[in-house]
Amino acid sequence: MTLKQNTLFIEPLDVLYLRGNKLFGGAGDHGESLMPPWPSMAAGALRSRLMAEGETLESLAQFHLCRFGLARQTRPGKVEVFWPLPADVIVTADDLSDATYLSPCTLPTGIASSYTLPQVPTLSANQPGKPQNGLWLNEQGIAAWLSGQPITRTHLLRSSALWQTDSRLGIALNPTTRSAAEGKIYTTETVALRHNVGFIASSTGHQRRLLDGNLVRLGGDGRAARVCAVSAPLPATDWARIEREGRFRLILTTPGIFPAGWQPEGIPATLLAASVSRAETLSGWDVHLKQPKPAQRIAPTGSVYWYGKLADLAALRTLADNGLLIDDPSCRAEGFNHCHVAPWAEEN
Repeated sequence: MTLKQNTLFIEPLDVLYLRGNKLFGGAGDHGESLMPPWPSMAAGALRSRLMAEGETLESLAQFHLCRFGLARQTRPGKVEVFWPLPADVIVTADDLSDATYLSPCTLPTGIASSYTLPQVPTLSANQPGKPQNGLWLNEQGIAAWLSGQPITRTHLLRSSALWQTDSRLGIALNPTTRSAAEGKIYTTETVALRHNVGFIASSTGHQRRLLDGNLVRLGGDGRAARVCAVSAPLPATDWARIEREGRFRLILTTPGIFPAGWQPEGIPATLLAASVSRAETLSGWDVHLKQPKPAQRIAPTGSVYWYGKLADLAALRTLADNGLLIDDPSCRAEGFNHCHVAPWAEEN
């Protein structure tokens, strides 16, 4: 039988507990949410529901979450996809009017640095400013970034337009008496997505398809979310321009797990520069093996790499379609190491 790809919009029906890798410590600790969550959250939710529909561990051996991100349903069957602001774009103005691309350059002779790559991403700005955080690209902004065109304020939105956080108070229970444990009060953040905002997830490697209205369990406490099939083609890449210029940018659309830490492997080109946000730590619980997953350092979504001297366009397109090389097949199944390729940005 042919394995089918299922592209779904996942709409939470309640607030979500999206914990990261930080453990609670003493009394009064606060648990922050992780937004966007790791793609493994969606992979686990979809596989659990598929098994409830009759799939087995054996039939899901080739399961692969091939896309994950934030989206807004605009009408039945259609969604608008959002990307976190790529790491090669800096915005400092409060009105979001000064988005500027980082531009790789070679440092002048005599300037020493611990930076290990041949070129350094630099920012040319009229005045100093603190970068704005929590920004996202809409679909028009994604198209502009992919073509290397300027990013304007109409392409940007703040995370508050997509979700808000809500602190919840909790208290630990005494396992013997099932009463409140003294001195063990804590707070944790929940994520409340805005109206019609949810997640887009595409998966393959399974026989059955989830149907409109099926429910899945997301995040901590297994909060309910409803799925529906949608159409959301991936944005196009100007491969002809990349072949002509022999250089390109690569952006992580899901977190990257690489043997060298922050640096992808297997790219048929020379890595010239990189703009990688602070590393995150990935861990979790393996439900099948009933043991903790090993902690791993990951490169965050939105990290950007500049490459030159392209040697094999076909091999690059294969990586863009299927994901970057990854040693752990379980992490590949969970949707890590996906990327998109774009030409270098124009000067702005």
